[in-house]
Amino acid sequence: MNTEKLKLFFQGRKGLLPKIEAACGPYKDIIWFHVASFGEFEEARPVIEATRARFPDRKILMTVFSPSVYEPMKHYDKVDWVFYLPLDSPWNVRRFLDAVRPVKAIFNIGEHWPFLLNALRRRHIDTYIMSVRIEPDSPYLKWYGFMYRQILRDCYNCVMVHNQSNLELLKGIGVPEVQVVGDARVDRVVAVASQPWSNPVVEAWCEGKKVFVSGSTYDVEDNMTVEVANAHPEGKFLIIPHELGEAEVNDILQKAAHGAVRYTDYEGKEADDTLRNAQILVVNTVGMLSRLYRYGFACHVGGAFRDSMPHSVVEPAAYGLPVSFGPKYQRELHCKDLEALGAGFPIHNQKELEAFYQKMTGDASLLERAGQIAKAYCQDSAGATQRIMHILFD
Repeated sequence: MNTEKLKLFFQGRKGLLPKIEAACGPYKDIIWFHVASFGEFEEARPVIEATRARFPDRKILMTVFSPSVYEPMKHYDKVDWVFYLPLDSPWNVRRFLDAVRPVKAIFNIGEHWPFLLNALRRRHIDTYIMSVRIEPDSPYLKWYGFMYRQILRDCYNCVMVHNQSNLELLKGIGVPEVQVVGDARVDRVVAVASQPWSNPVVEAWCEGKKVFVSGSTYDVEDNMTVEVANAHPEGKFLIIPHELGEAEVNDILQKAAHGAVRYTDYEGKEADDTLRNAQILVVNTVGMLSRLYRYGFACHVGGAFRDSMPHSVVEPAAYGLPVSFGPKYQRELHCKDLEALGAGFPIHNQKELEAFYQKMTGDASLLERAGQIAKAYCQDSAGATQRIMHILFD
């Protein structure tokens, strides 16, 4: 977490519990969702929105951990309130639960707040977790993972997973109620990809030409993309960095050999020749990535050079984009599926990203075939939201 995010993290928690008490205290039967980051929010979003559609008059609370989701979604209109989650201590947990008194608590992916989750269990509040990922080398299965195992065994009414292998591993550590539901992100990205949308800045920049997209990338991947762009002045490259600080964006602009501009310099303004002639457009704002992939012919999804998995590869796949990703992808089912099908391409360095770019620009039949496979994979994988809603409310 960079300095700016840390500042927002602590500022957002000043006077937090009194705000929650004032907002939620007068109401009962609140449905509570918690998502840690923007990526987790995108995964939970279809379920949150289906819950709002099903219960239009019920109060829904969403708590978050990271400023990366709080800042863009603090006015999210599908819930009644968005707050940071108070830090996990006995005092904070007691005040928080006394104020909210949720009828259901729904977590996502990998939540291990021991005081909070055990308090929910003691209060007999229905508690669920979606999209749990577990692999044979997961911390849940190590000798030091006893606390994780206790939480998974004792604190959730149901643990929802993407596939059968996850179910078998969780059953093997004694988790009593596990169900395979799939990934609700797929429902979301398929719906987003099917909706008309355009952006005037990007439209003016690309001038109808399909571009190479690097989405949610860290500095190592930004540098790799710029190197590929510098070697291919005939192409256009859309970069949406994960870190949007001035230093990170300026680094991309300075290294680009054939012209680069930042999105916010043209937002709400007339396009000019500098924009149209720039080879690289850096989108230095949040909330558009899942829609921006529609401008691409192929893409690289960031995260798997630094994190334990890449960010969402189904977002570009839903548009029919072949996708590359870094080497730390073994925990992400969609990466492994797309790789096996011939639409996902793991890379380990800049030379391999260069090779991927050349494949996608030099072999039209490969590009078309991989794109069709990617899109079909997403369409065939939809339906998780309905299955999750059935578990939560039926």
